Amino acid sequence: MIEIGRVCVKLAGRDAGKKCVIIDILDDKTVLIDGETRRRKCNILHIEPLDEVVKVEKKASYEKVCDALGIKPKDKKSKEKAGKRPKRERKKKMMKDAEALEAKAAKKGKEKKEKKEAKKELKAAKKKVKELKEEIAEKKEEIKREEDKQ
Repeated sequence: MIEIGRVCVKLAGRDAGKKCVIIDILDDKTVLIDGETRRRKCNILHIEPLDEVVKVEKKASYEKVCDALGIKPKDKKSKEKAGKRPKRERKKKMMKDAEALEAKAAKKGKEKKEKKEAKKELKAAKKKVKELKEEIAEKKEEIKREEDKQ
């Protein structure tokens, strides 16, 4: 039942429900199909063979398969990139991106400096607190000594 030229209907996947033709038998479980589907390797459990057989040669081109099935071949998409910009615009975009990165880096550098300064201020404040505590402790001892003398 599985033979080259056999018209089938795809049962599984994105191309399910579309007609295809077997154009090559790869092994006992897989075949190469083409037609309304994409040309690809397919498990024979994922296709339903129909009674119709068309005359196509092994690994026939997409156009020949479409002629045999009686469908109109789809236009192939061009390889050219759709969103290609002229060089000037690309340069401008690159410049804007570079400026944005520089601004981001400057902001980050500024934040680092501010953080460093805040750490220095905190360290100085802790040192001052320590000195004041020592001073208070000394004064308490002095007061205690004076009370002891009296």
